[in-house]
Amino acid sequence: MYRRIAQLLVALVATVGVLVTGTPEADAARSSSMAESRLITDTTDVYLFPQVGVEHARLLSLDYGFAPAEGAGLALFGDEQLAFGAGLYQGDVLVPDRFFFHPTGHGRLGNITNPIEPTGDAGDPHTIGDLFVSSDIGGGLIGARLTFGSGGVASVNADDEQQALNHHFAGVTVGYSLVDQVRIDTSFTGQFSLASETDESADEERLGEGNSFLVGASLRGFSPMADDMELGFLADLYFDRQSWTDDPDDEEIGGTAILSRFSALGGVGPAYNIDDETEIAAYGVLGYLRTDTDPSAHDDELYDASFSSRLVVPGVHVATDIQLFEWLFFRTGAQYNFAIDTDGSEIDPEDNDRDNVFTRDRVSGFGWQAGLGVKVDRFSLDGVFQHGFVAGGPDFLGDPAGSMFTMVSASYDF
Repeated sequence: MYRRIAQLLVALVATVGVLVTGTPEADAARSSSMAESRLITDTTDVYLFPQVGVEHARLLSLDYGFAPAEGAGLALFGDEQLAFGAGLYQGDVLVPDRFFFHPTGHGRLGNITNPIEPTGDAGDPHTIGDLFVSSDIGGGLIGARLTFGSGGVASVNADDEQQALNHHFAGVTVGYSLVDQVRIDTSFTGQFSLASETDESADEERLGEGNSFLVGASLRGFSPMADDMELGFLADLYFDRQSWTDDPDDEEIGGTAILSRFSALGGVGPAYNIDDETEIAAYGVLGYLRTDTDPSAHDDELYDASFSSRLVVPGVHVATDIQLFEWLFFRTGAQYNFAIDTDGSEIDPEDNDRDNVFTRDRVSGFGWQAGLGVKVDRFSLDGVFQHGFVAGGPDFLGDPAGSMFTMVSASYDF
């Protein structure tokens, strides 16, 4: 009896906490509570695999940040045969995995970060459109996502001369899912951006111009192993390149700086589905990330270049979504990696071998998340605990640093 009363009190306190506390960070709450497990499916999968939107059609989901300008929204309309939708947010509020790296936020919101570092700062561009479409073609799902945006700053002086920084981007993701005894989700992403810096008061009107592009592919699959267990597997492969040219109209003084990055990640592990509501997933990963930087050079001169890399050998991710009552869920996840970090450069500008001087460190990282979810009929409310609340709470009301949750998400399946 006392145990039952204690359970009800915990549930009541948790529910009130979800409804009344502040939210200083923004993210998709259910996924973030489980440290963004790749093997527990979620509505946020639509950002990476747009074809799964047809499985979440007729959904409105909102993520609330601690300020009015921080948050995200996703609306999906249609039915089980054809669905379309749109996303809205202020910046890239869906953070990438903390230790299992994925360039540009793992292809989530798609905002290519500004590759331009001119004398001024245009900032990252604003997302203007993010559109989804998906369809069930019988035995499989197809879908696409289109995102585009623009940003910049401009000023005019007393002589009616303009100085401006501009940045524009566009991205497209197409995906296909095999829906059979073995489930396989795939997607291919391409993103491109252009930027420029102009100053009509300068001798050279165009001070700089640049571009960046990214191509990548992602895969996730589930293969049955037992009545309540599947073998999950995942893989990512991404490459992006950023380029900026100073004084593009004057080859004598102009130069181009280039940054390129390659990322590969693969993982495998079991996923359990217990009573259709409680899920447990664990997987190990191997990963590699390398970044190469060529500073500004012209007239075929070679300047010192540098590189950095991270080899994850191995990483581990565990997560669970547990149904405590018919309407209350507890979620948590943790991830750990052991990695070899390398930083290097060339000591001789005439030597093309960049790896002749380097330092190498062995590092490890660990992180956890936890949260609660309330589900009543078609309405869900999810919150992610503040680490400080779990470690030193309770503090249900207060400033963002001491409140109960870092972020709350609300969704309604209509």
